[in-house]
Amino acid sequence: MKEYQLIRDMEYEYNADIGLAYASPVRGVWNIVHIGTLVPEAHEIFVCPTSCLRGVVLTTAEMGAMDRLSTITVGEDNILEGDMEEALQRGTERVIAELPTRPRAMLIYTSCIHHFMAVNYHRVYKILREKYPDIDFIDCYMNPIMRRTAPAIPSLWRQMHRLLKPGEKVEGQANYVGNCFPHGDDCDLTVFLQNAGVRVMDVGTCKTYDEFLTMNASRANFTFHQTAVRAAKDMKLRLDQEWLPMRPGYDYDEIDEDMRRAADFFAVPAPDADAIASERAVTEAAVASARAAIGDTPVAIDYTAVDRPLELALYLLGHGFRVESVFVDVFTESRETFERLRATAPTLKIYQSLGWNIRRMERGHDGKILAVGQKAAYFSDTDYFVNIIENEGMYGYRGIRRLMALMTEAHETPKPMRELVQIKGWGCGCA
Repeated sequence: MKEYQLIRDMEYEYNADIGLAYASPVRGVWNIVHIGTLVPEAHEIFVCPTSCLRGVVLTTAEMGAMDRLSTITVGEDNILEGDMEEALQRGTERVIAELPTRPRAMLIYTSCIHHFMAVNYHRVYKILREKYPDIDFIDCYMNPIMRRTAPAIPSLWRQMHRLLKPGEKVEGQANYVGNCFPHGDDCDLTVFLQNAGVRVMDVGTCKTYDEFLTMNASRANFTFHQTAVRAAKDMKLRLDQEWLPMRPGYDYDEIDEDMRRAADFFAVPAPDADAIASERAVTEAAVASARAAIGDTPVAIDYTAVDRPLELALYLLGHGFRVESVFVDVFTESRETFERLRATAPTLKIYQSLGWNIRRMERGHDGKILAVGQKAAYFSDTDYFVNIIENEGMYGYRGIRRLMALMTEAHETPKPMRELVQIKGWGCGCA
């Protein structure tokens, strides 16, 4: 069995999550430890067996954030004696007593064993809230057995924002929800909202816990990633905040439509035809410049770098780039995008980055390969790669232009791929 398929031989209903998987040494994607530390002045507690805690502790140590984490070990004695609730309560009380500074919030992660044992952790949180009214406790979960029905990262984004309480709304304020990276000058929406006088809030840019709590006063939540959907839906119900999903793709008409929806919601003028024409012209010029610099160098793309790898492949092919392969484990984009890409490039290679047989992939190659993303770089064995994850704050025309600049730079300047891809939680402050 080959480690790749040609897209012409594939069906849209594709999912590589079928059992035995290969875990590559590519570690840049953020996990729940990294994401939880975005809440300022908060402390994380992981309540797990020792084997589970090892990865958690190593992650936190690499971040240099051991002061933000505590652990409570679950052992056989807790299971046999039936004192799981008591161990959770006593352990949390001890952590609070020994911390040098009182945290404003505590994110407590229970694990698979608590669900197997039907532990009543909500009773424990009720007791803790009564005993420590100055601390906000929220239940979080590290339960990979639920990855299909309640995946850990989407659940965490929801739980983190459940720290926000219902309150009065203020005009001219909006939230970004579900971003590992700040969305600044490389995001059309940010520039547009700020120019319109709208204040943009994001947990990752909040400096204090009190500032984070003011996100409850925003009128709308903008999301850029599918992992934020659970949080946005929950906030719409609990906090009465409108949900406006942005589409982080490369279709100009979708970008313009998204901006019009944002403008209509805040009752401000949308970009007019002249402004749109200008943005498109500047973007096309940037793409043409990148194409001239990169030439016929083969391009490989992976899903950890951009949310829509098939759409990016289609966009690049339409602008003359030589896209050779895409690394993706499940098709989450539209059927239309898949069908258009299959018709445009029938011999495009689709690799399963989690597939068990990819470990035997021959990584050697002749000439240069330009990779967009860490997995594409690792499996293609190339030092010429764009080192980003989750779009890294890029959206819209500005995001496309920034990506073109990064691709040009990556084509011209090699990086130590094998060193960089092993850094866990890229861009989160790790050494």
